[in-house]
Amino acid sequence: MKTIFLITAILISTISFSQKKIDLKALETLPADLELKDVHQKYIITTDHFNGDIFGNFFNKFRVKGEYTRGLDHGKAKWNNVTVAMSMQQDAEFTEGTPLNYMENYTYSPSDDMLKQEAFTDFKEHSAFAKNLVWDMMGIEVFAWTYWDKLKLNIPYEAKDINGEIDLAGQGSFENKNIIITWTGVSLRNGELCATIQYRTMDNPLEYEEMSMAMKGRSHYWGTIWVSLEDKQVEHANLFEDVVMEMQLSGQPGKQMMNTTRVISFNKKI
Repeated sequence: MKTIFLITAILISTISFSQKKIDLKALETLPADLELKDVHQKYIITTDHFNGDIFGNFFNKFRVKGEYTRGLDHGKAKWNNVTVAMSMQQDAEFTEGTPLNYMENYTYSPSDDMLKQEAFTDFKEHSAFAKNLVWDMMGIEVFAWTYWDKLKLNIPYEAKDINGEIDLAGQGSFENKNIIITWTGVSLRNGELCATIQYRTMDNPLEYEEMSMAMKGRSHYWGTIWVSLEDKQVEHANLFEDVVMEMQLSGQPGKQMMNTTRVISFNKKI
């Protein structure tokens, strides 16, 4: 009897599926008439750094966390509740972290001006972490929206116009060598249909120097962005990065080879 019920259920499911009409044209191009409106959107950005040697041995880890708001007047964005936490134990839970008070209500217009030194004159302790929050969010938004009308399903797009070396606010440089952006399909996030957009770039030279250290290395990074097909807002995103570097710490005679991996989650506040 159970076998009969199972066969019947399979037949009903097959018939129901065959009667559904799937509009494949909806997967040919992204909707060109979809406009992004400057309305308030809030995200919790969590960046976990895992530091170790090039053989995979753990040294320490850091968590940088903050609340990002975009869509303010005149297209501005701001940060609140930014904290930094550190642990010397690989499996330990992070504490709540130390507040970066200079980031409270830090407001700016996302643009190339945010690569200039004068944009960060009030940044103090852990400034490299804080700057990365700004730059990472700007990068996600560029990947999400700039090439919208050029993306075709499952066809990698070479974003050549944003390759090249960029100045890191007077403290170093980062070179994007070959950014690839691909629209891979449609998924569901926060109850909305979203375009899933993947990005990646490998073998990117990196140099950075501040008072306590100087480093030189290379970066691979990649990730996925979920962009709403209803209002074009970013519903979710992630970023993964692997950096191998030669580091010189102040007060130490020799250089040290290190490996840092970063895992970033961009969670929209609903």
